[in-house]
Amino acid sequence: MKNRGITTSKIKNNAPAIPVLVWVGFFAGVPLVFVLVISFLTRDSLGIIVLEFSTENYRRIFEPVYLKIFFNSFLLAGLTGVVTLVIGYPVAYITSKLKGRQRTLTIGLIMLPFWISSLLRTYGWRILLDYKGIINNILTGLGITNEPVTMLGTFAASLVGTAYMLIPFMIIAVFNSVDKLDRSLLEASYDLGAGKLKTFRNITLRLTLPGIAGGFTLVFIPALGLFFISDILGGGQTVYLGNKINELIGRGRNKPLAAAMSIAMVLFITLVIYIYTKVSKEEVGGLL
Repeated sequence: MKNRGITTSKIKNNAPAIPVLVWVGFFAGVPLVFVLVISFLTRDSLGIIVLEFSTENYRRIFEPVYLKIFFNSFLLAGLTGVVTLVIGYPVAYITSKLKGRQRTLTIGLIMLPFWISSLLRTYGWRILLDYKGIINNILTGLGITNEPVTMLGTFAASLVGTAYMLIPFMIIAVFNSVDKLDRSLLEASYDLGAGKLKTFRNITLRLTLPGIAGGFTLVFIPALGLFFISDILGGGQTVYLGNKINELIGRGRNKPLAAAMSIAMVLFITLVIYIYTKVSKEEVGGLL
């Protein structure tokens, strides 16, 4: 009877989450299953899907040309996470120390880019990085360079655009973690003779690892799919997963292979999230 009462209590407590689970399951789970099914099918010469089971699409993923695409994509996403963390952590840390209107205004400015279309913001960076753009005009005007520098059509341009687009996610995630930090632990560390650097490394950084993990996840995942940024700023010189999947669905007329690449990307992302979350929890658990 006692176990039945506990079970009934759990059902009542979790009842409000049922509509959410149904909603997510229908609008996220069903399409994912649909993509999974397509990934095991084939196509004819016209690109029409044929109901014939095959693992050929997953075998093709391991071909060198596609492995390089995966490598380029994960490299871009990983570096985007690192760049946004290096820039965003100090911003989040300083913002958490602000009070009242200053904090509200700063958070508002951080979120301000979301009020503008991401496509327009990307074209804004194209104007800045153009061969005859603002940045090159400043560099040549100050005598830093003798002639304009080619910035567009490079990996660096894609990295800058992607990092700019996603850095608010990192800042907000880290800010929430730093803002909840128990300041008494910092004071205790100072009282025990630890300096600011040692306190930051052993207390602040480790206690904010969940925020870093969350921010990295929020940046890493969309960075794999923002193909329009690399198209506009990178000039299509380097092929990424988002670009290739978009091409296979459109001009390539190979939806089964595109589906297989999408499933592989989802599986890898799930693995990365699991490992990173587990590591961060162990770090915080070890400190506490």
